[in-house]
Amino acid sequence: MVNGSKYYVDWTDRGKKRPAQHVTGEKGVNILKELFPDEWAVREYTPDYGIDLDVELFDDLGNDVYITKGEHVLFQVKGTEKLNKRTIKLYSQMNVEKEYKEDDSKYCTLEVVQYSIDTDLLSTIERMGSAVPVLLCVVDIIKRDAYCVCLNDYIEKVLIPENPEYRSQKTVTIKIPIENCVSKGEGIHLIEWYGKRAKLYAFFNKVHYQLEELNYASDWEYEKLTNHFLKILCRLDVWSAGDYFPALRHVKEDIDYYLEHHSTPNGDKQLKAMIEKGEDVDSAIYEATYCSGEVSFRYANSIQALHGLWERLCNVANIFEENAKEAFLPTYFSEMISH
Repeated sequence: MVNGSKYYVDWTDRGKKRPAQHVTGEKGVNILKELFPDEWAVREYTPDYGIDLDVELFDDLGNDVYITKGEHVLFQVKGTEKLNKRTIKLYSQMNVEKEYKEDDSKYCTLEVVQYSIDTDLLSTIERMGSAVPVLLCVVDIIKRDAYCVCLNDYIEKVLIPENPEYRSQKTVTIKIPIENCVSKGEGIHLIEWYGKRAKLYAFFNKVHYQLEELNYASDWEYEKLTNHFLKILCRLDVWSAGDYFPALRHVKEDIDYYLEHHSTPNGDKQLKAMIEKGEDVDSAIYEATYCSGEVSFRYANSIQALHGLWERLCNVANIFEENAKEAFLPTYFSEMISH
């Protein structure tokens, strides 16, 4: 009844309704946008099938000019009025790429934010693989803080080793290190690190291809081919990732050394040691790997040093896969490398 009359329709509770969950989620997205640097471009996905935001990263060139880095990070955003914080134990374990085995005698503690999400979302992220990072971001809409973890790496390094049959459940509780707070400076660096992911994988693929080609190259074309390959590598916009990834920074130093001296630090060290011993380094009296016939030690050393450089370039991918992908995750190893 309206105004006491039975002839009027009461529209008070009729029509499509908006649940509080949608309101909280929208608040979470808006707060997260405010925490990002102003120059970043944020695009919302509609409809949403597990990805809420595509964030494109930009650099500040000064004088109110910003340039895109060509780097994107995807986000699944969850808003909440009360964070579920816990302190958990992290036990030492083997490299999960080889074996999952915890050592109960060694552990550390870590404060985390816990959030339960649907396994359907996790299955979608797992199908995407690791090349495009998707960050779960839980936003405290009261305190206006946000906490992130990379779901791709979490699934691979934490969830599957601990619970390989997770898809039989409806939901899974994700643990986000409290240190992964976006509102702090480190949180922005975390996002920038994941923005490098696609460029790193492109680099890993390129150097592995180049090494295979060098394995079948004759020694007389080796130096020419390596110079050509180095020009290609130097064009890649991957080297700034060395600010976050020391292994990449170290091989860049080797490349810089070669471009200036046409040799490598290891090669020069070995050559110097032979000369100091009084050995003949210039006569063609040696047989060496990657060389045809008898060659001088100086020549063989140069070819082998170049091959060693490419092996170190390829090993950066191994270090990334085994170690770097655990960064910012709730694992014992992540805590050790962070300190």
